[in-house]
Amino acid sequence: MRAARDIYDADHVIVVMSGDHVQRGEPAIIDKYARTWMALVSGADIVLELPVAFSTGSAQYFARGAVSALLHTGVVNGILFGSESGDLPVTETDQGDGSAVDKAHTGNFTPMEDRLSPNDLLAAEYIKAIQYFGADITPLTIPRKAVSHTDDLPKDGFASASAIRRMLIKESAVVPCDRAESIKDFIPSYAFDMLRAYLAEKDPLSPDRFSDMLFSVLIRERSEGYADYFDIFPDLSDKISGKLEAYKIFTAFIDTLKSKDISYSHLSRALLHILLDIKTADVDMLRNKYDYCPWLRILGLNRESTLPAILRATADRSIISRLADARNILEPDALALLEKDISASDLYCHTANKNGGFVSEYRRGMIVIP
Repeated sequence: MRAARDIYDADHVIVVMSGDHVQRGEPAIIDKYARTWMALVSGADIVLELPVAFSTGSAQYFARGAVSALLHTGVVNGILFGSESGDLPVTETDQGDGSAVDKAHTGNFTPMEDRLSPNDLLAAEYIKAIQYFGADITPLTIPRKAVSHTDDLPKDGFASASAIRRMLIKESAVVPCDRAESIKDFIPSYAFDMLRAYLAEKDPLSPDRFSDMLFSVLIRERSEGYADYFDIFPDLSDKISGKLEAYKIFTAFIDTLKSKDISYSHLSRALLHILLDIKTADVDMLRNKYDYCPWLRILGLNRESTLPAILRATADRSIISRLADARNILEPDALALLEKDISASDLYCHTANKNGGFVSEYRRGMIVIP
């Protein structure tokens, strides 16, 4: 947020954020409303939710969904992201001689072991998405510091998101959930205070909390197979069916299915798509009918910002600030897709609540500060 304002002199800051399920193919560690509040307090003017089909998609789909949302606001002229290299790859339009990711290997964007690191891969996909849409948006980056994406231990006062998640899950299992002291030094104080209050009422979630629900769906649909779901091809569908007797928990089943030609993250996303009923046909419709952006859903905003009013004049997609209005402003196909996002969040909310039950998405309002 500081880089956007201070280094790149942004007039306004829009955050496009995953909702309750994320690109790792897992539930977010805490829900989207808590994270929206943190983003707004950190300096965002407005937070938009990335549709769940894209937030749980591969890097290409994730990037295209995010860039499309920013493009259809009608006001964005720069997109800022973190990267391991702290530099931008070659950005020539693809000419059949290799993708932008491949071109990135030829310059100072090349990571160790001759492959792109996670944030660099996403950075390259953001640039490819800008090219794909022909968008007049400038890619901007800041370097990731001190620790890598998957480092398990803190270093030089920094902790990776992976390390924070692991500490938080471990801490919550052995002490009361309002005392996640192990991560206190690695997030802003206001975010820690919000987190402590959140954990008094809700559990941090890991994929294995959905193990029984996933197994129920897998058993129910075994005879039909799973090839209609996004990220699942026929051979993988057959493999899932053949390995069902070995099913114990979500993450262990991924290890059972994993092989040299299919990664853990792909499998995690594929199984999550089965659980959340995200079909290949849904993604095809999002891509082909809606240009990757069926709506702009506002999760939160800064009341003092002029940006929300500007968006209502410039955006060329329906802006959803109250879900109750969606039935009146979206056509049936878009509404059916939105219902899958709502169901995914309701499932998350019910699973996270310590005392059971849940608050429906239809009863959740936007987060507004101050």
